[in-house]
Amino acid sequence: MDHKKYTEGTELSGDELEAISEKLIQAKFDREKRKAWEHRLRDEYGVTRESTPKKKKFPFSNLAIAAILMCIAGIVTYSVVSYLTPSYDSVVNESIEQLITIDNHAVVTRGNKLVNEEVLAAINAYEDKKYDESIAIWKKLISSEKIRGTFHYNLALCYLQKTPPETSSAITNLEAARKTKTIQEEANWALALAYLQIDQKDKAKKVLQEIIQAKAYKYKRAEIILAKL
Repeated sequence: MDHKKYTEGTELSGDELEAISEKLIQAKFDREKRKAWEHRLRDEYGVTRESTPKKKKFPFSNLAIAAILMCIAGIVTYSVVSYLTPSYDSVVNESIEQLITIDNHAVVTRGNKLVNEEVLAAINAYEDKKYDESIAIWKKLISSEKIRGTFHYNLALCYLQKTPPETSSAITNLEAARKTKTIQEEANWALALAYLQIDQKDKAKKVLQEIIQAKAYKYKRAEIILAKL
């Protein structure tokens, strides 16, 4: 459009004057119509025209934000893993606490009623955490019976569980117990724990490796402990 015609006093033709008049009238009509609708929306429906708020700009770039999020995720992951992963000491202590006596007295005592009763009394005392009482019975049985492997093992567990533990006595009895094939695997596991209880890690590693290599009793647990040494 040639705006000079309307700003510099140029004479307009009839058609041009009619056209611009129609545009001005239509614009005025549209503006008044829009205002009327705005008033109606405001008065009847409480709707007002508001400007769209500008989005706040953050001083961090996307890369910086990503780095911060990764750092936070790393801290959270480390905290969770640390919380869920048991420590070396807790694994050893828990394993010792879970040791149970071997109750095969019906086999090793060959039907001797008196010995059977004493074995049961020793086992019950162990389960009730009366370790000194259990120790006294196992010692008596070991001195009087020919088959002693199981008795040495059960006696050793009592020494491990005492407060404070008598680990040296436990190791002596476990060394004797592991000579009996029927309880050799259980004795090896308890022996490894006994060495760890007094921080003899080299000896413990050797026994743990034997257990893992043979895939013997508690070899999965042995792998966990060996990995922490």
